[in-house]
Amino acid sequence: MLRELCKNGLEGLPHPDAMVNYGAKNAVEKLRGTSLVPRDVYTYYDFETFKFNFPKTLAKGVRVLKQNRGSTGEGIWRVETIGEIGNKKEIPLKTKVKCTEAKDNHVEEWELGEFIDFCVQYLDGENGMLLDMPFLERITEGEIRVFMLRDKTMNVVHKKPASGPDAFSATLFSGAKYRYESPDKWPDLINIVQGSIPLIREKLGNYDIPLIWTADFILDTDKDTYVLGEINASCVGFTTHLELSDDVADEVIRLMEADSVVNRNWMAFQN
Repeated sequence: MLRELCKNGLEGLPHPDAMVNYGAKNAVEKLRGTSLVPRDVYTYYDFETFKFNFPKTLAKGVRVLKQNRGSTGEGIWRVETIGEIGNKKEIPLKTKVKCTEAKDNHVEEWELGEFIDFCVQYLDGENGMLLDMPFLERITEGEIRVFMLRDKTMNVVHKKPASGPDAFSATLFSGAKYRYESPDKWPDLINIVQGSIPLIREKLGNYDIPLIWTADFILDTDKDTYVLGEINASCVGFTTHLELSDDVADEVIRLMEADSVVNRNWMAFQN
């Protein structure tokens, strides 16, 4: 419906396709190979491709699978083989794997083939997909969320997972501790985000940037560089920072005033 309204001359703030592109898990894969995301990232849209490729990526090391839907870590799994596997290019489907869900850090053991069959539920439907990326061990030091108001950085949330041998989830529901900080305390990361906005915009469809969106980063395994783990625009909560409401309102008014120069159809600007 929103797409049809845009086609018929109404302004999208932003365009609905921008919300889809910034809110879907495959946003990371679309940035693959840039300075933000490694090349070893894949998105699966059908079961056969997933079943064919995942045993190969798992042979490289511990992986994280993320479903497109859900929230608070539901359907996000860390997958690792149990025992020595040797120098294999592909993990046999009978291999035992340890699977930890980010929702609550609970652990399940499966045969790889059984787990792959279980994941078919995440590929069902029009928006079904799975993102497959390397697990970054330094998530235990914390995931860093950059909260954006269009092209402005508003705050940074340092999300440290609960302690425990299997804990890796950075969600509040799993026991992670959140610390809200000023962007001034993270100058290197903020410079990366601000400098990457044109690239992110280009790779995600070249639409106007969403009003509110976030970018989550984790330190790389073997060097102090930030890796983008997720972009979110579809379900961003900031109830603990209602002081941002004035900034949000000001940004909306600024956008409407800028648009009114070329588009006098806004009711707010009609006499």
